[in-house]
Amino acid sequence: MMTWLGAVIVAVCAIPMATAGTHDMPSWATDPAKPGLSPPPAGRSLFDFVAADGIPFPFEALVRKVEASAGCAAGACVKSVLIPLGRSLQRTAAAPDFFAFPRVVVAVTDEGAGSLFARDRLYLGYQEKANLIEVISYNESAARFEFQIVRDYRAGATPRIIYARREVCTACHQNHGPIFSRPVWDETNANPRIAARLSAEQKPFYGIPVHRGVDIPNAIDDATDRANAIAVTQRIWREACDAGCRSAALTAALQYRLSGERGFDAPDLSPALARGFAARWPAGLAIPNPDLPNRDPLGFVPGSTGVAQSHVAAGLEPLAPRAPLEVWTAEDRLLARRFVMGLADLIAETDMRELEATLARRRAASPHRTLRAVCAMSGNRYDCTGEVALSGSATTVDAISFGGTPLTHYTLDNGLVTSQGRRARTAGGDSIERLAVRRAGNKGEASLTIVEDFAPVRAAIANSVWPDAPFSRARMRAALGLDPGAVCCENTAGLAPPQADLPPAQPLPEQAAEFQNACAACHRTAERSPPNFLAGDAERVTASLTQCAPRIFVRLAMWQTPPAERDKVPMPPPRASRDGGPWIETAPDPVLAALQSVVAGWLRSETGRTPDAAEMLVRGYENLRPCLPPEG
Repeated sequence: MMTWLGAVIVAVCAIPMATAGTHDMPSWATDPAKPGLSPPPAGRSLFDFVAADGIPFPFEALVRKVEASAGCAAGACVKSVLIPLGRSLQRTAAAPDFFAFPRVVVAVTDEGAGSLFARDRLYLGYQEKANLIEVISYNESAARFEFQIVRDYRAGATPRIIYARREVCTACHQNHGPIFSRPVWDETNANPRIAARLSAEQKPFYGIPVHRGVDIPNAIDDATDRANAIAVTQRIWREACDAGCRSAALTAALQYRLSGERGFDAPDLSPALARGFAARWPAGLAIPNPDLPNRDPLGFVPGSTGVAQSHVAAGLEPLAPRAPLEVWTAEDRLLARRFVMGLADLIAETDMRELEATLARRRAASPHRTLRAVCAMSGNRYDCTGEVALSGSATTVDAISFGGTPLTHYTLDNGLVTSQGRRARTAGGDSIERLAVRRAGNKGEASLTIVEDFAPVRAAIANSVWPDAPFSRARMRAALGLDPGAVCCENTAGLAPPQADLPPAQPLPEQAAEFQNACAACHRTAERSPPNFLAGDAERVTASLTQCAPRIFVRLAMWQTPPAERDKVPMPPPRASRDGGPWIETAPDPVLAALQSVVAGWLRSETGRTPDAAEMLVRGYENLRPCLPPEG
């Protein structure tokens, strides 16, 4: 599947890694060794809802359709970059015309006004020469990202959507979600050298300007980082939070959003969450890494041509196992805040607007209370203490404190306190109705009126059932008295049945049977990338193995090469998980030595010489003969 390039490098030695036992090691929030079923276990991907009535061509039309489905004006919610020499499975598809046919990466990075909540949840990777789009999009019901392929995406054809083999996808997408490059995103057209090469082609690229600033890939990077947190939040919600904890967490998340992400007031949450977290993950929860190192795509050996320019060194490969970003533990004093922030991010802006409208209608009937403070005045500034602490000026409120952490940075206009155009609220969710500061010389008095309109929200959440299931916006909206049917995408009625990339039915020939367990998950598919040398009838498989033998031998031989000296990642790729916890495999399974010996025998029969991996790599891995016979 596609590679959303990215990185934060974390030293392996800084993260507790798995040992022989499992009681003293953290657990992966998403386990790279457990990709799950390829077709969705429940629900459908967001992209299925976008494409329910067809997939328009050309690609610009599809992007416009995504924007319309999300309720976005053209260009308002979507960010796009061009990557001519990247790290996706389609990296060689345009060879040697990489800059004439760059891969396009599109991400929905902002929220629209539609029912489809696509922000951080929908990504497209289009390679024109492959007639293929790779899709990562969220499944609300299953609380996971789905990996899909749109095949036959070209003029005059009927595109087909396939749920991709998750074993293939999670080899790179070890976090079960989108990934992207760290700054400074040199593979993208934000790199002036890349932009110059693209401009020299003098052609339009799918409506995407060639010369872009780093703000564009930075927005995509931020979106993939936020997307990475979704699975972590959902797992804590389901497995470490009981019904009471979920009620407290959702209350806190709504307070956090209503306060302009300044704070929340949920005193019962931290102890309840810590108890559940410690019981479920006594050694902590390992947070997966969605980032890959930045890579200079023009750093190939001088004189390299064609596919040789697409070489990706082992240390920069998405296949290389990634250590966790960090490990969260029950003792972490920031655990509750991290969880609440993650949960708040699962709530759409449209939900908050409707909730605020409901609260506004209740304001007149809600209890009002006024807090008073004595002020010291200096010029147009005030600093007040009393039942509330305040500081600010005639047009701003710098800080408001009710005895806890101050809430900061508000606008003041004729007594109305607002935050980004919205009525200000306390960390407890109540509305700040009005602030009046009366001056008498260098002294003054402040009165702050609070409307206690959040109490019905707190009661509604407490009186609702929060089952052992993924967090659901529809369930939340129903509890709050909002229309649960106004959200997408849990009702799958009317969608065509999902199509999965099923393994071929033909039995493998005898010489290929030994490769079944080690290689078939990724190399026995309908796709030619990664090379499907185990797919097809006996004649095709035999021809593919013969053709691919040099590359298979080299990738198996990489297991005998120290990691720092590897030209390519070994195959099968080193695992990043054991017994559900972080662990980077350093020694191969003994069966791989037997497979290497088999392939060495094929090469001796072909060349009359014992193969030597170092000698074979003198001219570069990409200059070994292609891994599959030519198509057709």
